[in-house]
Amino acid sequence: MSIRSISICAAVVVLAGAQTRPLQAQGNQGHASDIGIAVRAGSLGIGGEVSKLMASHIGVRVGINYFTLTDNGQSLGDNKFDLKAELRAFSALIDLYPGPRGSFHLTGGIMTKPAKISGTGVGNSSYSFNSNHYTSTQTGAVTIAAEYGSALPYVGIGFGTAASSHGGLSFVFDLGVAIGKPTFTLTAANATSGSALDTDLKAEAVKRQDDVSKVPGYPVLAIGFMYRF
Repeated sequence: MSIRSISICAAVVVLAGAQTRPLQAQGNQGHASDIGIAVRAGSLGIGGEVSKLMASHIGVRVGINYFTLTDNGQSLGDNKFDLKAELRAFSALIDLYPGPRGSFHLTGGIMTKPAKISGTGVGNSSYSFNSNHYTSTQTGAVTIAAEYGSALPYVGIGFGTAASSHGGLSFVFDLGVAIGKPTFTLTAANATSGSALDTDLKAEAVKRQDDVSKVPGYPVLAIGFMYRF
């Protein structure tokens, strides 16, 4: 093969490589959709989440969590209840990334009822409401409930982003608070309006409401893994 032929072949290879590299780079950029699907566990229970990086510093997320826990014979003041905690939160959040396409983020948004606690009085027991004592026969079935409002503002910080050039698995973490105070209710089946039992129940409920109102919000701690597309 002549020197001229070798030179022509080398030139063709160089030109072909110059055309291929930009196409490959474009293909890599097109592969990144900046969408993530995550599974999390924490103080909201167990849940799933979908996130999308909308701009280099802004992302959006929607998620849902669920968990149920029961605990029998727990004391509330001088009374005992069988308790059930239900975690059924839906969240719609916006993440702000100080660094472009970064991981650390500040978060704000809305979260529906993060928790509801309900309970029934332990059968064949006596009760004390407003320092007055009643038998279970006098009260009938006694129930309590404490639950947050239907929509609470959420603020927090965290690590994790849907930003990705090649996809893959990543760790996610969030710490924050759903701001709001739960509402406490206390009822007895045999409490008629204006009766001594009804008066004592209302007074007892006010005391318990004061106790739960000392907590400014529901703490949120969640860790998990995200797959980025």
